[in-house]
Amino acid sequence: MPVTATNSEIVTTTCGQQVDLSATELVIERSNSLFSYNIHKLKSGEYVIAEKFYANPFNNRYILLNDEQIEMLKSL
Repeated sequence: MPVTATNSEIVTTTCGQQVDLSATELVIERSNSLFSYNIHKLKSGEYVIAEKFYANPFNNRYILLNDEQIEMLKSL
């Protein structure tokens, strides 16, 4: 039986949910030499904000938000 390799990127959000970022739609992508800030849309309609710090990956954060929370952020 052949082995198929997948490029999954399983992360754990700040609320403890595991998400495969490779199976999401990248909505916003921003980065500079220090970190990247991306927003991914899940098939469930929820969003994950991924903050990745190049110098210290232990500080990476993955924040899960739903549509209502995204709308609240838009009004700030």
